Amino acid sequence: LAILANSLLSAHPPQPAQTVKIFLLGGQSNIAGQLKEYWAELDSPYKDPFPTVPRWHNKAHKWIPLAPTHRFGPEVAFGHSIMQAMPDQQIRLIKYAINGTALYNDWKPEEGPQYNGFMQAAQSALANLEAQQIPYEIAGMLWLQGESDANEKMGAAYEANLAAFIQKIRSEFKTPEMPFIIARVRNFYGKGEQAHMVRSAQQRLAKKIPAV
Repeated sequence: LAILANSLLSAHPPQPAQTVKIFLLGGQSNIAGQLKEYWAELDSPYKDPFPTVPRWHNKAHKWIPLAPTHRFGPEVAFGHSIMQAMPDQQIRLIKYAINGTALYNDWKPEEGPQYNGFMQAAQSALANLEAQQIPYEIAGMLWLQGESDANEKMGAAYEANLAAFIQKIRSEFKTPEMPFIIARVRNFYGKGEQAHMVRSAQQRLAKKIPAV
């Protein structure tokens, strides 16, 4: 029996667990999204729970299917789209977004309460995977933010602040080439001089920094 068992193991060696690709999502209201009662207005498959792409529940401290809890936002369409683009991968999402928050103070690396909240959420989710011995890699981050910096007249500092934020995020997760996707602030928010500064800064950074 021992010889038979060894021969079977040799013929079918244990396969290493597939590395999970983690996508981070952060920002303010437009990524925080709508209250869950709007979920019914979505078409299928977006209104249906999508267990193929789990997302981290920041309050329950567990992975749940991509489905409405308190709020939902662009992670819904992104979860379906990225799964179609990478059908052979295991994908999970970590989202942390708070309405009305600005980059220059709320999201300031190491000091801002939302930056620290975001890092705590991400570290909690990754620690959960590590406890289960599930290998992972940070595959990218989606960023949708800037209105508050424009409203608070911090548009001129936005480019330097976002460049520092991107560098710090990549450093924290030891991913110097991590794709960082900026969803530019909409024209609706781009009518004033401050909002124009933010939009222009987002465009310049996308041209200057590799993988942005």
